[in-house]
Formats: sequence, C-alpha cells, structure tokens
Amino acid sequence: MTLSSGPQIIAHRGFSARAPENTLAALDAALAAGADAVEFDVQTAACGTPVLFHDPMLGRTTNGVGPLRRRPLGLLKALDAGSWFAPEFKEERIPTLEEALLHLGGKVGEVYQDIKGYREMEDLDRIVEITRRTGMEEGSIFVSPDWVVMNRLKHMAPEIRRAYLVDAAEKLPEALDRAVGDEGAMLSLEIGLCLGQEDRVREAMGSGVELVTWTVNQAREASGALAIGIRRITTDEVEDLLAWKEELSRGPA
Repeated sequence: MTLSSGPQIIAHRGFSARAPENTLAALDAALAAGADAVEFDVQTAACGTPVLFHDPMLGRTTNGVGPLRRRPLGLLKALDAGSWFAPEFKEERIPTLEEALLHLGGKVGEVYQDIKGYREMEDLDRIVEITRRTGMEEGSIFVSPDWVVMNRLKHMAPEIRRAYLVDAAEKLPEALDRAVGDEGAMLSLEIGLCLGQEDRVREAMGSGVELVTWTVNQAREASGALAIGIRRITTDEVEDLLAWKEELSRGPA
C-alpha cells in the first residue's frame, strides 16, 4: 500500500497503552482510536497453532508459567492474559492468529505480523496459509530479524510483503542489501537506530526501500522520524500520535 495521507500510525501490539498487549481487546482499542495499522507478535504453540504473544515465556503477561512453545493451544486458551494489565481485562485470552486476522479484516489498513518464535519451518508455512485463508495477504506485512525466516516467507509467499527488522547497527548493511534485492520489502528499525544512522536511512530510501520505525511514543521522536523521511511509525501511544498527525495536517497556525 502506498501511503497518501501523511504518516501511518501503527498500533504496537494493538493499543498496548490502553489494553493488554497482543489481545483482541488491544486490537479493538486500536480500531476505536482510529489507528491506521496494527502490529502484533506471532509465536507457535506446541500443537503448531500460531498465536499472538511476545515473550518466549508465559509469566509476564499471563497467569501461566514456562515456555509458550511447549504448551498446546487448549492450555494457552485457559490462561488469563489480561489481569496483569488491569482487573477489567481478566477475561482476555491469548488469541490465535486466525482469530486476530478475522477480527481485523476490512477494519484497518495494514497488519504487521512480527514473527517472534516458531518450532519448525512448517510453522511458517501455516502462518502463510492462515494469512491467505483469511483474505489478509494483501494487507499483511511479515516482520522478522531472522534471515532464515525471511527467506522461507519470501519463497512461500512472494506476494506478501516483508520488513527486515534490524535490532543492531551492525546488521543494517546486510539488511539493506537484502531489502534492496527483495521487491517491495521494507526495513524495520528502532527509533534510536533511525536517528543515529541517518545516512543509512537516506541510503535505504534512495534505493526505494521504505522504513518502519518503533517504538515511538513522543511527538518529538515522531517529528524526527518524519524529518528524515520515515512515514510508518509504530507506537504504544496511539491517541497521542494520531493527535500529532492531525496537527501536521492542519499545518502551521
């Protein structure tokens, strides 16, 4: 999708400042706020089902313990994924990828699927199959810092765009080379890395590679990103960044 209406405000793990991250409640909060796009994390349960979850271990955001990838979906669905955030979210459960994509279908511009964990290559194939089955292939962007994952996704689903995530400056040159050689691909960079590597950012954009940045929770950071040409901006503070975007559209007083 070509951006034509100013910056794209992407809800990080849903509207994670207002609801427990990577839950349907967080996705609903992002939609209600008017987010342009959403981002969430994907891992695979022991039975092979892709679910929305960030950490490798269950303890931070559920009442479960141990590694997510060793727990089958039935056990994961029994966990409380909301009370850690606030008591009113005690009924929230870990959603499957299919549930999330069906929930979002037709309601948001784009969905960034950050592949955080998998057991085997066939898990990645299932993520692709679910994305296609739910009709979300055109609106989805697969994100990963793992080049093995990206190669598999490129092979299995060349039509679904990819964003090469860079979490360290030394990885940026190779990521840029890979993105340049992958038609329609993007780079996904942490905001501090973007602002500290402006020459590389401009090199990427000069090569036709779009950038996504995270996690931008202050208007001054968003303005810094926009000043160097980055228009895809991921945030926990969706309402604040949408207000910043609205101010931009009105122009100087």
